[in-house]
Amino acid sequence: MDLPPIHLSHEFEPLPQEFYSQAAGEPFHSCISCHSPLLQDGTNYIVEKSMRVYPQDGVEEVVFEYAMCLTCAQQLRDELSLESKKNIRAFFAEHVDFVARREALLSLPDPLNLENWLSHCIVTGTPREACTEYQIMAQCDGRDLLYTYMPYLISGEAMEGLQECMSAHTRQVLDDFMDTHFGLPPELRALLQDRMILI
Repeated sequence: MDLPPIHLSHEFEPLPQEFYSQAAGEPFHSCISCHSPLLQDGTNYIVEKSMRVYPQDGVEEVVFEYAMCLTCAQQLRDELSLESKKNIRAFFAEHVDFVARREALLSLPDPLNLENWLSHCIVTGTPREACTEYQIMAQCDGRDLLYTYMPYLISGEAMEGLQECMSAHTRQVLDDFMDTHFGLPPELRALLQDRMILI
């Protein structure tokens, strides 16, 4: 997306456990694609976690999670079709004002309260507690969480809207990524098809 660059002064904090690897119980150490280390100062990367909630059981589980350096994230975006990238940009431009959202959150009395940044779907406005599926996304630098236009939460409903923006080529790129790195069983793979957030 074409958003104004952000120059951080104090809008960061030590990485909260929300963006740790649940499987490891600690911060992600390396990029899922190139395996380069991530925890040194000055190393920028993204973390994405896909969650499913079972309200009747009071259970929430991580469906998939990963960290990726910005170089690999850009390379993956470059593989998407031009049509898909145009459609995805238009989708977010229609539904989300990222600049206004960030300004509003930073104007709160506790501007770096992660709960506020992840309280609602950025597209639909659905409260987190009402979502049975959602994904959270963050940008990090070493051991710090950066408050840029991320972190944010996207509901399963919004992800379905995003899927409609994707060409067959883009769907195949994302499916191949999921197959390579997660080896999901067919029933889960079908459910999560095209559920990565790449903007």
